[in-house]
Amino acid sequence: MRWMITDIANRTGGPNTPTAIQERCIILSGGVDTCAIMAAARKHGIKFGGALTVVTSDESPDLGFSTACAAEHGLEHHVVRLTADELVDEYLPETIELLEIYDGMTLRNSLVVAAVFKKAAALGFKHAVVGDGADELFGGYSFCWRHTDPVEWKEKRDSMCAQWTFSTDDLAGKYGITAHSPYTAERTVKWAIDCTERSDCIDVRPIRLFYGGEYKDHQQGKMILREAYDTVSSWRRKDPIEVGSGATIIGKDWFWNDRLSDDEFAAETKVLATRGYVINSKEYLINFRIWERTFGVDGVKLTNMKRLPLGEGCVWCCFETEKMFCSLCGAYPSQRSFVGERYVSK
Repeated sequence: MRWMITDIANRTGGPNTPTAIQERCIILSGGVDTCAIMAAARKHGIKFGGALTVVTSDESPDLGFSTACAAEHGLEHHVVRLTADELVDEYLPETIELLEIYDGMTLRNSLVVAAVFKKAAALGFKHAVVGDGADELFGGYSFCWRHTDPVEWKEKRDSMCAQWTFSTDDLAGKYGITAHSPYTAERTVKWAIDCTERSDCIDVRPIRLFYGGEYKDHQQGKMILREAYDTVSSWRRKDPIEVGSGATIIGKDWFWNDRLSDDEFAAETKVLATRGYVINSKEYLINFRIWERTFGVDGVKLTNMKRLPLGEGCVWCCFETEKMFCSLCGAYPSQRSFVGERYVSK
């Protein structure tokens, strides 16, 4: 990872000039990816001015791992504590407007990212190092593990990396921050695609869910990072941002009960179904309301996506889609040539 880290350092004011350190931070979830970056940075003498983590409670898995990592590296650790309600109230409308989507999974993760970038900007940081891309390159996602044939696995991995998109730059830019990930650098991607295979990335090892918790054997990805850098999180379970921070409760219907009744949800989703929208949870309905309020009926104000007639396009929203995953509504698979559990394609 030497060239990745030094390249980022050079693009953020130099390795260790006072100004560079003062303006450079790391978004520290305490996961395998960011802890590996910390270890590599220390090995090559690259310093950060601080680390930032967002949690919704003391039970958030990220809290223990990120605190331990920051302490190990002697790094000032800024823990942003927000309840799930505060995340929704402060960041949901503006994040939907910025990203032009109503997909719940993407938004739950993005609320946390928005909050951490806002805090980074308030602290005076200009550059933030993040861990984007490691899961895609090195089999971090659990859906990657079911492909046991090495050739098939590599084809799926390579295809995913060729099409990846991240909302990080948009979220960082909103607050005047420039985000950098060593894993998405062109040289890194080329090396990973050319030189790593399934056997380098996926195996069964003892994994723990919480810092200080019990280890249990479990299949995991990113073995190449876990073994290359001995960190407090080398054998931590892979948690999405929403799980690690605790924001995952936003996806539960009961979270919205005070804002949306069951009867109201049932009546409104029935009407939306006649318009070609599949809304499966209260979270999605709240998101959709904000999205349509922002972009007009059927997203008429959107300039980068086109809605097609009923029965065409994405199975959940009828917008144009060429990928298996619809970035607007989150449908997977989104194409009508596939049959899913919640719909029957034409």
